[in-house]
Amino acid sequence: MHGSHSAGRAAGLVVAAAFLLSACGGSEPPAEGAGGGAGSRTVAADFHTLKTPQRETGEFDLLTVSTLPDAVTGGDVLMAVRGLDEADTLRVTRNGADVTDAFTRGEDGEWTGLVSGLAEGVNTIAAEARGPAGVRSAALEVDNHPVSGPVISGPHQEPFFCRSEDAGLGPALDENCSFEPKVQWFARLATQNFVELEDPHGGYPPGTMGTQTADGRSVPWVVRVESRPINRGIARIAVLDDPAARGADAPFEPINWSGGVYYVFGESCGVGYAQGSSTPAFVLGGLPDVTNISSDNLLITIAGVSDRLGRGDITVHNTLSAFGNHCNPMISIETTMMTKEHIVEAYGPVKRMVGTNGSGAAMQQFNAANNAPGLISAGLPTATFADIPSTAMTVADCGLLEAYYERSDLGWAANKRWSVNGHNVLTGTPLNAICTSWGDTFLDRIDPTRGCPVPDEMRYDAETNPTGVRCTIQDANVNIFGTMPHPVHGATVARRPLDNTGVQYGLDAFNRGVISFAEFLDLNRNIGGYDIDGQWQPERMVMAPDVAALTYRIGAVIGRGALPETPFIDVAPYLDLIPVANIHEAVRPFTVRGRLEPRAGGGATHSIKRGLLTQPDVYGAMARWLDALDAIESESGYQRDRVQAVVDAKPPVAGDACSFGTIGGRLDLSSIGLNLPLGIELPVLPTLEQILGLDGVLQLPGLPPLTLRVDVPGQVGLSVCNIALPVPSTPRMVAGMPISDDVLKCQRKPVDAADYDAPLSGEQLAAIAEVFPDGVCDYSQPSVGDVERSMIWPSVGGRMRAPEPFGLEWRAARAEAPQ
Repeated sequence: MHGSHSAGRAAGLVVAAAFLLSACGGSEPPAEGAGGGAGSRTVAADFHTLKTPQRETGEFDLLTVSTLPDAVTGGDVLMAVRGLDEADTLRVTRNGADVTDAFTRGEDGEWTGLVSGLAEGVNTIAAEARGPAGVRSAALEVDNHPVSGPVISGPHQEPFFCRSEDAGLGPALDENCSFEPKVQWFARLATQNFVELEDPHGGYPPGTMGTQTADGRSVPWVVRVESRPINRGIARIAVLDDPAARGADAPFEPINWSGGVYYVFGESCGVGYAQGSSTPAFVLGGLPDVTNISSDNLLITIAGVSDRLGRGDITVHNTLSAFGNHCNPMISIETTMMTKEHIVEAYGPVKRMVGTNGSGAAMQQFNAANNAPGLISAGLPTATFADIPSTAMTVADCGLLEAYYERSDLGWAANKRWSVNGHNVLTGTPLNAICTSWGDTFLDRIDPTRGCPVPDEMRYDAETNPTGVRCTIQDANVNIFGTMPHPVHGATVARRPLDNTGVQYGLDAFNRGVISFAEFLDLNRNIGGYDIDGQWQPERMVMAPDVAALTYRIGAVIGRGALPETPFIDVAPYLDLIPVANIHEAVRPFTVRGRLEPRAGGGATHSIKRGLLTQPDVYGAMARWLDALDAIESESGYQRDRVQAVVDAKPPVAGDACSFGTIGGRLDLSSIGLNLPLGIELPVLPTLEQILGLDGVLQLPGLPPLTLRVDVPGQVGLSVCNIALPVPSTPRMVAGMPISDDVLKCQRKPVDAADYDAPLSGEQLAAIAEVFPDGVCDYSQPSVGDVERSMIWPSVGGRMRAPEPFGLEWRAARAEAPQ
């Protein structure tokens, strides 16, 4: 069972934290037994299925189904009452007011209703049943938050600049960047991309394509896009619709929705301070706008968004679950949670929600599954990184190494540099140096004077504006890491999870004889570190032990939480040879695998598909995996081994494989689309009826997909791929870090001659010890502050930062039968 509260927390701390947080309108640890009431008690619902423990005769459950009871937003929440007999009558109240009329009974006997009119803060929803089993009642406290947040991510980042006008959505209405929700309709034409419909109820233009939904229905490829503010971000939600068929007077109903959601996380890694911008193309897919591609939306064009939309899924994007706008895992989870809540309440129950997209979007999928089980049903990351802290190690290391090579007088030939960096002749030369790309792309994220969208006069300057806005990743995550006084001028700054004390840079290169002892010693004597302002210093970086402990405890380093409970197919195209994109080294999926192998499931819940392919190539395999998992879950009760269920459900087609062919080279006539190299989507040639505009529906029944790709499955496949597409390393791995790449602050040991393949004299060992007076990294030990199990559904508070992070449960109130 996941997400239980820390039972050992002092009662006084709980009371004080609850008082402070409730006074400031934030998420708080629920009081012991919250959700009970006379004749009822609290039970926990499973995060993935919302199943509750078996009920005795006469008992029933009252629970939220659109979001956790302590994370309700926007003044309404979808509720369910389970376990009543047909002979029972039901009465539901909200803070004493009767809301029974909102509830209807389904074919399965479950009552559901959208309870609206919630006050900000704690509300009590109560249900009373009268019937043959007597009178029973249950009450559940739900905590309602503004739709602008925050809920679990702590106080809002300030300043914060609105971008709704840039996104074509009109001016901001308040300081939280709210704007008037907007609905648009788009038709996909055979001769071009999506076009907006000025009068969607009046018919569609000639050449409008048709598509076939997952349940086999042929419908016009016309899409409704809803844009609305959620958690200060711009949410875009797209779904198939047929407004001309229903007419202007009939309300919209998502009758062409499959029940699936394809959640498009955003790429890159930025420091926030702005809402970010998007266009409907983020949820429509189709041909990319080649004039508007940047590092923030490069991979989204190959994620198969249009493919899923045409099959009947909802496709969704929110600018605050886009790391390129704000690289903060708590805000990403919070935004995804709030956006999903809106979909459930406005469109209906979500059958499954699959995360997609790559790079920074991959991190968010892993963070969501690791920290917030049940938020996404599966992940399809590409260009994988595991998480922010471990990736930041490589950024800092590459910056330090590149700067060292430039100022060193030892020559440092290219082969020596790439050996220390963990790369090879293909990825280490000046023409395609991965470390150079890391520095050029992300090193400014540790410099408080660069890399964020605030006016110069507001930015931090150590001498002229020490209290100004700091443009660093740690300051973007200040609610997680906390603050400290600046060591020079004393102004408050965010603490930083970077450390390179004890790291023997180039150890493997030295042991292989690529670099000399003199070069190894000089490198480690002079590598230095970055101070809190991102400037080079001769001293190495030191992370406070409590910062390390907090980073692991809250799940900022993935792998210690619920990650094995969610199926993942890691789509791993070989990007190592593409300048700038080469930072997505082929080793990164194996980093995630390395973290999962020692834990439940042994890594079997995470598949790696290497080679030339994209998400559309593997979505069918994931769908089969989820179908099988649904079947297992439907037969199992509340108590079951979730990880084992995911492993048991995995079909062979979803296993590891290496693929050769054109990237995204999938001609699938049955899905009415052609994916060209780089995954660019094009419709197949239109029929005569389409050209003449007779019916607007393209049907190609019975035609099998034509595959332009060869798959080599299993470990054999990965071995073949590893020869053809060599996997590089990282500077820390060359220094002895395991492939899991998850030791942020190493435990240290005395210098040991056994660590060096070449025999070293006592004088040489003494020279190394002089460079490392407190010892060298002992990578046989876990990191300082590491934990066996990180928090599940962690919160750092709402409008006020909590004294300590706490976990949320999916609480349900259970009415007991009269004795």
